[in-house]
Amino acid sequence: MSSPNLVLLVEDHADSRELLEEFLTMEGFAVETAGNGLSAWERLRRLPRPDAVLLDLMMPVMSGWELMRHVREDAQLRTLPVVVVSGAGNAQALPEGILATVPKPVDLGELRDTLTRVVGLG
Repeated sequence: MSSPNLVLLVEDHADSRELLEEFLTMEGFAVETAGNGLSAWERLRRLPRPDAVLLDLMMPVMSGWELMRHVREDAQLRTLPVVVVSGAGNAQALPEGILATVPKPVDLGELRDTLTRVVGLG
């Protein structure tokens, strides 16, 4: 039996992070979490690399936009599947390299379907 797909969940709000982590775990994903972009960046630089990242954009310390700039500049990470989960709306253009978006408040079924369809996980 293969191991579950590893998702790195990057979300600064603890309640949202816990809810999404619990949901993804129930859906069969292995989940690691980061509370800001800097923690996520530090995690992405270690092995094993996640199969996908769920990324909030509006965070303290390092935003999702800043994290994506680092990811795009890294030859080993630039193809990493990233799905934005954000309430930022269309106020700013999405960072380059984003495969899909799921708006907040998160529809859990839409999140699962997006991961399955766009990222090929599940």
